[in-house]
Amino acid sequence: MKSIKKFSLHEMIAEEIKRYITAHQLKRGNKLPSVAELTSILGVSRSSIREALRYLEGIDVIEVKNGKGIFVKEGGSLKIEAKIEVEQEKNYLLHISELRRALEGKAVELAALRATDKEIQEMEKLLTEIISLKEAGFDPSEEDWAFHKAIYKASNNPLLESVAESVSDTFNKLWSKPFGIDHIFVDTLPFHRTMLDGIVQRDPAYALKEFNKIIDTVENTVRKI
Repeated sequence: MKSIKKFSLHEMIAEEIKRYITAHQLKRGNKLPSVAELTSILGVSRSSIREALRYLEGIDVIEVKNGKGIFVKEGGSLKIEAKIEVEQEKNYLLHISELRRALEGKAVELAALRATDKEIQEMEKLLTEIISLKEAGFDPSEEDWAFHKAIYKASNNPLLESVAESVSDTFNKLWSKPFGIDHIFVDTLPFHRTMLDGIVQRDPAYALKEFNKIIDTVENTVRKI
């Protein structure tokens, strides 16, 4: 089942402004109604309109010129649609990453304290497979996800593992080649190694620090898209 995305108020207002641009066939350089006029047209507060305009200006759909008005910056409704969809998808992926940082970060700390020798051997085996596949030019996404699931298991907290499993379909958005990126975690492999070292050494603070480097790298990659 496909996950249902939740949009903030300013994103919904931005969508309405985009529909206005499309319906009125506005092109690059054309002027939009004023903030006061948009407030009346859309029936929302001025502060909400301004937030939506900042959002659209941030993705280069419009340009606000002081004393002159609001102008369409990106010509063509299809380009505007694409820009908004990409920005929404990026935000969604970043929200997933924030959730993963919270859940898996705790699992990493607990695994450093509770992982059995057998669980550590399983993580070592999976990480070796990931590295081998990458070096051979294959996509290690499936093995990478299995490695991270092994961390949840090694936390030996059944409730934490259950929660992670319940949102696994959502987490897999990060492993399913978003924006056509073959493997979004390709630059994080060194931190997988050092994070696992922290678990092996029973050092939860170090393991968590290295895990956060993985998440930081992923989020930076998404933001650059």
